[in-house]
Amino acid sequence: MKSDIAENIKAVFGTLGFLFVLLPIILIGIPYKIISSPNHTHFFNIGEFRYLGLAPIVVGGIIYFWCSFSFVFSGKGTPIHSMPPKELVVKGLYRFVRNTMYIAGLLVLAGEVLLFQSKGVFIYLLVMFGMFHFFVLGHEESRLEKRFGEPYKRYRKSVRRWIPRLAPYREYDSESQ
Repeated sequence: MKSDIAENIKAVFGTLGFLFVLLPIILIGIPYKIISSPNHTHFFNIGEFRYLGLAPIVVGGIIYFWCSFSFVFSGKGTPIHSMPPKELVVKGLYRFVRNTMYIAGLLVLAGEVLLFQSKGVFIYLLVMFGMFHFFVLGHEESRLEKRFGEPYKRYRKSVRRWIPRLAPYREYDSESQ
């Protein structure tokens, strides 16, 4: 029992470190540098409709916190690759799509594209999606397969990488066998 509490505390602090150090650089710092650049150009002008960009930013933030909660309390780990979950996380939003946390970040960036009407942030969004995709293909999926074996193979076969399922994944459904 004590070790579970210690593991959860370690996971919470690791996740908070990720949230307050790495994510602000990726989701706030770099977009800020782009939009504050003297060479920054607006991609389009949608007037007051630009505030619709707040919706994906908020949704992305909520998704990130939900996934973090799943990593800490279901997986006993963090989103940081040096402190990964000890158990395969196939609960919560991960029942619908495998790379939910990356999607959350992309939603935040998409919201920033709308809010700031920024061509540069749009290009950054595309670059980040490419980096996420190739990182998942080249590193993360093979690491998860080695770590979790057959349960991860079943999960990967049933739950898509980027496009959500309509019905939630259940580890022992006949469709996932």
